[in-house]
Amino acid sequence: MARFEVNGKEYELKLTFASVKHLDSLFEGGSLGLIGKAIAGDLDTFTHIIHAGLFHTGENIAYKDVEKAIEEAFEAEKLDMEYVLKTSNEVVWESFFYKKIVAKLAAKNPEAMKQMNELLK
Repeated sequence: MARFEVNGKEYELKLTFASVKHLDSLFEGGSLGLIGKAIAGDLDTFTHIIHAGLFHTGENIAYKDVEKAIEEAFEAEKLDMEYVLKTSNEVVWESFFYKKIVAKLAAKNPEAMKQMNELLK
């Protein structure tokens, strides 16, 4: 499972029912909008994915703390587009909740998904 460090502590990223409800409420088109933005590697979406992936900890980690951690990782050149795509893939695309739909989208455009998978290797 994907992991991310916030406030000096590393956490596993996992989507819960509350996480999915929260993410769906943020994007036009709900889950499909989220999947599209995640596939595109959108940084704002990535920040929301990380934040929602921390809900399971019960620590009420603030969005601004996640945003700060992402900015620090970016400035330290530890966070790049590949990391954003790989983490989004692991947290969203491979989540049991989204996985079947992502597979169906991939089947509709197998060449695009093949290229994305090649980039993520």
